[in-house]
Amino acid sequence: MIDLNQDLAKKFLTYLDNKQYKRLRFEADMLGDIEDQQPVIMFYYASSIYLDDTSKNKELLLSSLLFGKVYQSNKKHLQSLYNMIAVSFKTKVFKDVLPLALKAYEKDDTDVKIIEGLARINFYLGNRQESHKLFRKLYSILPNKKEGRLPFISSLNYTSGISQKDYLAECLAYVDIVEKKLDIKNDKFSFDWKNNDKIKISFLSADFKIHSVSHFLKDVLKQIDKSTFEIHLISNLKPKDQDDVSEELKKIVQKWHDIEDYSDNDLTNYLRSLKLDILIDLSGFTNGNRFETIVRRCAKIQIEWLGYNNTLGSKNMDYLISDKNLIKSDEHNFYKEKILYLPNIWNALSPPTQLPDIEKEINKNSSDFTFCSFNNFQKISDRTIEVWSKILKETKSNLLLKNSLIGGEDLKNNVLKKFTLNGVDKEQIIFFEREKNISDHLKLYNKADVALDTFPYPGVTTSYEAILMGLPVLTMRGFNFNSRCGESILKNIKMDDLIANDDEDYFNKAISLTQKKDLNKSYGINLRNKALSSPLFDTVQFAKDFEELIINVYKKN
Repeated sequence: MIDLNQDLAKKFLTYLDNKQYKRLRFEADMLGDIEDQQPVIMFYYASSIYLDDTSKNKELLLSSLLFGKVYQSNKKHLQSLYNMIAVSFKTKVFKDVLPLALKAYEKDDTDVKIIEGLARINFYLGNRQESHKLFRKLYSILPNKKEGRLPFISSLNYTSGISQKDYLAECLAYVDIVEKKLDIKNDKFSFDWKNNDKIKISFLSADFKIHSVSHFLKDVLKQIDKSTFEIHLISNLKPKDQDDVSEELKKIVQKWHDIEDYSDNDLTNYLRSLKLDILIDLSGFTNGNRFETIVRRCAKIQIEWLGYNNTLGSKNMDYLISDKNLIKSDEHNFYKEKILYLPNIWNALSPPTQLPDIEKEINKNSSDFTFCSFNNFQKISDRTIEVWSKILKETKSNLLLKNSLIGGEDLKNNVLKKFTLNGVDKEQIIFFEREKNISDHLKLYNKADVALDTFPYPGVTTSYEAILMGLPVLTMRGFNFNSRCGESILKNIKMDDLIANDDEDYFNKAISLTQKKDLNKSYGINLRNKALSSPLFDTVQFAKDFEELIINVYKKN
């Protein structure tokens, strides 16, 4: 990099160390247009934006641009490229950094930071095969590397050709690293099993806000017997990100704990001090998890449920809540936890108080047939796109897509590119933006005739919503807890005929649905009424079943 006056360089570095980010940018701006400055000034300026938690997306994009300029001026200054990669995960814009990272990888395919960056970028964009290849290379170079491993393990749920045995093996390898690091074997802490006045039950999550987890959880919390249970919500959500749903949840339970700024060690000690009987983790390996705290054990009984539908592989996670459709009796050896079975379905959704009308176009031409999938784009696997493309080409129908993630234009473009490479006219793929409220979101289902489920990672909330709006949902039979969620939903509403056995069956069932006369009369309002009286939305019965399950576990221990 070009030399800079040493005093100014030192001052800017001091500003960064002292988190005086705005002061640094103010003084740098006084020197003139930042893009005309020396690379080192651009680097410090970009770093001040990247490190500043208050930076907006527009500022972060400028930060990425500056890091790119610095790197282009000196390809040996790899830290600029590393930082550019890191910024891209905040902006969800990868089109500028991806070619630079690929060229750097071609030059040095052993740079672990470039390998990890490319692995994570490809994971986000849904390029699973490339992502897995890079992750596996990363961990062959650094077999004991713990950081960044969770995106890899979590991504196995999205990928065809991965067995539950394969998934469990990766979990156990990761957990072994974590448990050795934390020296779990020599942890002498033990709980006093003296009974509390009430059963102290806690739920741990970073999603106590407008989020699917909270929508499924809310009615359970409302209806649990408060004379038997003392309910604690352990929130790993930053207080500034809490919303109206957060406030509603606070009013339902007896105790709320903000723990986002706790270190894992401090959180472990804090949760142990609460003398919890039961801790139910709702995060698993998703963003905002506190896995390293759970691994140390923070409650007498620890249970995984709702937010992550697979095993965690930890000996200190005692139970996994499932239902009879999700894990077969002869499959328990592929899950580290003991399996707890709810009698009908593993979760139930609270329907909105005001449901939009089901308003379908009755006499549409066959060429106007419309499918939809409002699942997270990352669930749209290459195999899913191949099968959907065959359906779209055969029927000349349209497909409505809507990503649940904020941002993600690059992800959307990558999905569209895969469809066109499979011979689908780009005009057949129609993208919708996120809606501000649930009512407007649900109304979008009125624009479709059939909802197509993704595989091997099916939708959950989106399937409940589609059914509620009168749409038949076509799903694929799975091989483990996660991939069978669509099956369980349809079996609980007695729509087994829409569970496909394989890709060919899925294609044939989709074609059959496009040819079915009076599709809306067969489903529509009749399906909604059927759904509202089914286990899918019977949160009163579900809460009773859930409460009974927890009490039985508590008594056994």
